[in-house]
Amino acid sequence: MAEEKKEVEVVEISPTGKAIIAVVLIPTIAALNYVGGVIVEALKAPIWGDTWATILGTLIGGFWVGAAGGFLYNIIMALTVWGLPAWVWGFANVAIALIAYFMMKMGWTDLKKPMTWIMMIILYGLVYPIFTTAISIGIFGGGPLVKPLPAAVYAWVLKSTGNFYLANYLQNVSTEIIDKPISFIISVIIAQRIPKRFILVK
Repeated sequence: MAEEKKEVEVVEISPTGKAIIAVVLIPTIAALNYVGGVIVEALKAPIWGDTWATILGTLIGGFWVGAAGGFLYNIIMALTVWGLPAWVWGFANVAIALIAYFMMKMGWTDLKKPMTWIMMIILYGLVYPIFTTAISIGIFGGGPLVKPLPAAVYAWVLKSTGNFYLANYLQNVSTEIIDKPISFIISVIIAQRIPKRFILVK
């Protein structure tokens, strides 16, 4: 007697359910960013580690969910740890979410494809630091970052070239070209293991 194959019924989440997931994702992103930052700080790693959930949230819930969660994290940290002026770094999380969303829409989330790695390094490692450098100089006056590696790069470039703007940019590159691709890779791996029906963005 031939066995009948049972079809697995995929239950679609209602619009209300999707809205609830999106709302829950926002504070979850903020919390996970905080956890990532604490772990990296404890390990004394030369990266930030506190934006990976912004990327993950974007891959799951779309640009606005990822951006909102990342921005919320910065607001909370500005009010509790960093000092109020640091809230402007929330826009850096918006840029991170935008890049993640763009890469997703372009199909650059397949880690087996060279184009994914190339664009990940270009957009996060070279283009994104232009934005963070502009904020750093425009709002805070620039200068060396608190991490030893970028601070050393800043000092070396400034001494070698005397170019204040280049020193600020290259110190940002030195940390972002490591930090953001790692964050993107982790986020893609996690997102690929989440059931499709929970992925809100299409």
